Amino acid sequence: MKALKALLSIATAALLCGVAVGAAAQQMEPYGDHEVHYSAIPTGLLTDQVAQARGIVRSRSKALLLVTILENGEPVTGAVQASVWASNDDDPTDIPMRQVRENGWVSYIGTFDFESGQSRNFAVSANPHGREGPFELTFRQALQNPD
Repeated sequence: MKALKALLSIATAALLCGVAVGAAAQQMEPYGDHEVHYSAIPTGLLTDQVAQARGIVRSRSKALLLVTILENGEPVTGAVQASVWASNDDDPTDIPMRQVRENGWVSYIGTFDFESGQSRNFAVSANPHGREGPFELTFRQALQNPD
């Protein structure tokens, strides 16, 4: 049952952004009863309707970071902070994150600049309200614009 809920959370988070599950490249880190799901995608993958509804600019130079905090498979609210940088010589740039709600689902999104094909480093801090945390994670990902 827990695996089914995790799969549904991935699909719901991807659908929230209006992209196919495979295109979202959703990743997850477990923290006891909590999971932090995260994904970075070029905003060009979003449909016009989805981007406009959430105030996201579709651009070949913009990408979206999506973070969802789950507790026992259910989405919970929290504080999410994130930053991005290209190489070890660069200073991290904060990604302003904001909460979005849809059909009872809670996620956090933020946009940042990128160059297609260039790898980016990310640092995410997810702190569920009134619960354990903060949960810290880092990852590196190359982002590619759609053709």
